Amino acid sequence: MPRRLALFSGAVIGQLGWTLRIRRQIVISNLKQAMPKAEYRHLKKIGAKSARNFGRTMVEFIRFDGKDRHRLDEIVSLEGTEELRKALDHKRGALVLTGHLGAWALYFTALAAEKIPIALLVGKQHNPKVDKFIHSIPGDSVTLIPKGRSAIRKIVKCLEEGACVVMVADQHAGRTGIMSPFLGKNTPTLALPGSFVAKRNPPVFLMNGHRTDRGRHKVMVKPIEIPECPCNDSLKTEVTHCYNKAIGQAVLAHPEQYFWYHRRWRDTDEAIAS
Repeated sequence: MPRRLALFSGAVIGQLGWTLRIRRQIVISNLKQAMPKAEYRHLKKIGAKSARNFGRTMVEFIRFDGKDRHRLDEIVSLEGTEELRKALDHKRGALVLTGHLGAWALYFTALAAEKIPIALLVGKQHNPKVDKFIHSIPGDSVTLIPKGRSAIRKIVKCLEEGACVVMVADQHAGRTGIMSPFLGKNTPTLALPGSFVAKRNPPVFLMNGHRTDRGRHKVMVKPIEIPECPCNDSLKTEVTHCYNKAIGQAVLAHPEQYFWYHRRWRDTDEAIAS
């Protein structure tokens, strides 16, 4: 199927899911948290656009093992890689943090296509077929680090070898997370970036992208400035606050392209504390 027709079909499927109210309540609840002053009609409009974007994104992921992998430079344009390369020259590696915005899996694959060494921290999906499909998207150019007991050691090894370790860091992190504000409300957030900055001091970058026109994407890679802190514990928390804020700003710039289906704020502060 031609690419433009395939993306249109994906948007139709996404709209169908929205019309059938699949997880619509979660989407509207998340949008209301992120944009409390917006009218319900406006939130509903953004939610529908987000559903269509997700349909397109899934089509892109499915197509990627075909011809699209070989035309990645036509589909994704990268900006900011020069500063990332300079940071890697210091032989400390780098942390590249991103979220479920646009067609996120294509973006770190495009980074690897630029001959930048990439390792990706990946979670395990409940459905083994979905798990296998997601892990196949980056291809052989990206080293996959499964979450688990051995992940820390593998991340350290990648940083020592001067690679970028990419973490999709916008999901609910559960009891192991650091409480940090995301789009106006505290939520458990991935603690690993802060821990590695406190122990090894790698540079931290934000990678975010969005869909532009004719199925193309624009991706920005830029450093996240971390203020100095008197101790490691406060530094871990500050890193978390800084990257949460950066991802939140990227989301609000293109809310119609964010994956609002996560239960990002599923617990209250009191529930987490208990």
